[in-house]
Amino acid sequence: DCRKIKCSGMCDILKVDEGKMTVTCEPLVNMGHLTRVLLPRGFALKIQIEMEDITIGGLSMGLGMETNSHRFGLIQECIRSYDLVLSNGELVHCTRDNEHKDIFGCLAWSCGTLGFLVAVEVDLVRVKPYIRARYLPCFSQEEHCQKMKELSLLPEGQTPQYLESTVYSRDKAVIQACDFVDITWWQWLTEVNSVNLWYKPYYYKWVETAFGRTNARTGEAGFEEILPIKHYYHRYTRSIFWELNDLIPFGNSPLYRYFFGWLGAPKVAFLKIFMTKAIRESVVTKHVVQDIIVPVDSMQEGLQLFHDEMDLYPLLVFPIRIYDHGSTQGFLRAPRRVDGVDGPEGQHPGKQWGMYVDLGAYGVPQAVRDKKHWDFEKALLRMEQWTRDQGGYQCFYTDFLLTRDEYREMFDHSNYDKLRERTGAKEAFPEVYDKVRPELAVCDRNGKAKTKAN
Repeated sequence: DCRKIKCSGMCDILKVDEGKMTVTCEPLVNMGHLTRVLLPRGFALKIQIEMEDITIGGLSMGLGMETNSHRFGLIQECIRSYDLVLSNGELVHCTRDNEHKDIFGCLAWSCGTLGFLVAVEVDLVRVKPYIRARYLPCFSQEEHCQKMKELSLLPEGQTPQYLESTVYSRDKAVIQACDFVDITWWQWLTEVNSVNLWYKPYYYKWVETAFGRTNARTGEAGFEEILPIKHYYHRYTRSIFWELNDLIPFGNSPLYRYFFGWLGAPKVAFLKIFMTKAIRESVVTKHVVQDIIVPVDSMQEGLQLFHDEMDLYPLLVFPIRIYDHGSTQGFLRAPRRVDGVDGPEGQHPGKQWGMYVDLGAYGVPQAVRDKKHWDFEKALLRMEQWTRDQGGYQCFYTDFLLTRDEYREMFDHSNYDKLRERTGAKEAFPEVYDKVRPELAVCDRNGKAKTKAN
């Protein structure tokens, strides 16, 4: 017998502890709510995700990354504790070093398949109201990849506090390196760019102008400006990264922005309500939403693979630390190569880490735009095989073609399987693969003859 429990009301911030530098939330608190509460106090989540509608529960039980993940790792590295209801109704408080540390280590990427999350405590960081953003154009893959690796591996205090790049073609990209800054009233009048105001160009379009500009202060290619931190955190909300351009092609025109930009972007969850099976299948076979996380030394090869198989731009690049947590590693294996060790003031003092990059592709491949055939199966299979070969990971919210065995090859299930047996989750909750795999038959390769990614 089962009794349904309504969870939709679990959307409150329970506590902001300025002494411990943590915030405790119920799982349905979203990023917009958190920035509205925390920023006026001078705080933000240590990993503050940019999309306003994403919830802390989804991030902490799934994954989340930001442009300071090269300093702190994925959001799972910034979780202090989970309060979880197990399949037998027991409420457990899980931390990295208490009796439930094995559960703690497996909750990220588990997508709610070990229990029901009722509260989560997350690290905070002190922030300033403004950041100085430097836009550094690159004109070759080699230059881009070399600079991103160098900047991401600089010691704390020298590496930019926020770091990402946007790739506009095979050889052209703009690195965005940002640091907090104190400003004068004159700078507020002359240098601050509130990029999220409704009439402003989409952020990614604005960044692209760096190719034709010169930094007045340094004389180098590119430019720099000052951004309000809240505008920076939610810089992609208005354009849904760059996906809105396919939904509303004229959305970035000055007239539309000025008169209708205040309407904002449509909610993705609302769009999905009206998505028929035919539309959903078209989204998979003629459209790309892919994020893969691979070692930083594989970045150039990955960008070339995306170009060869998908040929869509822009692309997103976030550098990310992946930590080695030993016996409580969870779904992500220890990095194959160690790029650093956290010092006494680091995120995890004494822990080794490797530098990875997230490569994100969102949009319509050029072949589809040209009304030509695009072999989505070949492209995805090649990308997935390459990602596994690099010791990387494919984000589970993408439309993947992985079989159950391939998913288990990519992600370490050893501790997860033991926990599901021990806690009774195996009988109460679906396995993570069954929860996250695409629902369409066109994506289901289980039990079929293996298709080669030639």
